[in-house]
Amino acid sequence: MDKPANAMTIDVEEWFHILDARGAPDPTEWERLPGRLDRNMNQMLDLFAQYDVRCTFFWLGWAAERYPRVLRRCHELGHEIGSHGQNHLLAYQAGRAAFAEDVTRAKRVLEDQTGTEVRGFRVPGFSFTRETPWAYEVLAEAGYRYSSSIFPAARGHGGFEGAPTEPHTIETSAGPVREYPITTLKLLGKRVCLFGGGYLRVTPWPMLLGATEWLNRHGQPVIYYLHPREIDPDQPRMRRISPARYFKYYVNLASTEPKLRRLMRGQRFTPLGEWE
Repeated sequence: MDKPANAMTIDVEEWFHILDARGAPDPTEWERLPGRLDRNMNQMLDLFAQYDVRCTFFWLGWAAERYPRVLRRCHELGHEIGSHGQNHLLAYQAGRAAFAEDVTRAKRVLEDQTGTEVRGFRVPGFSFTRETPWAYEVLAEAGYRYSSSIFPAARGHGGFEGAPTEPHTIETSAGPVREYPITTLKLLGKRVCLFGGGYLRVTPWPMLLGATEWLNRHGQPVIYYLHPREIDPDQPRMRRISPARYFKYYVNLASTEPKLRRLMRGQRFTPLGEWE
């Protein structure tokens, strides 16, 4: 039996888009901060082109408005464009009305710039939790068809322990939304993620490869996720955040690109929108 195609997903945001961390820049400061997203995104796009890998890029509308040329290049290279919302809001903090306005605006911004329907969404911080029972109805009302927003394990913020770990459909009064949870597996009786962000950077390569191959042998595709800042060891450091958050955001940044190259040499990848 052929191994399933995995998915490489990128949450497109700047180095300073840090959630729920004391000492992170306030949104009112974003426009004044030096940007590195164009550099990091172009480096990522060149890397994926080398291996003929098509990804799903969940763009912040804010980033699309600041870097329209990079967004168009991403689209023209055949990658799927999804939404990460407009202003990087945690759903459970924003509440239904503000969240609905945010995701509707982001969809419009991305579609206006690419001329293509945006079907997929990922919530910042994996902040669909038990506190957001209205979230999928909001997505359906805005015209989204699928989401990859559930982190079915414990997490510093966000995370939804006990949520389904397999792809599933949520029926709402506004229509169905397909959910593709972030990939986890059980280790020593606890559900953990090895496949994205800081988890991917600290996981030793043999363990990462072994976990991927085990899941694929059992017919389960893997969803990886990264941010453009994670291939940028020279990015500015936010010194005022807590030691734990500092470690999470800056540990092993130099390992990301080599791991990506090794992953892409031995796996098949398909954008999430083609899993439907």
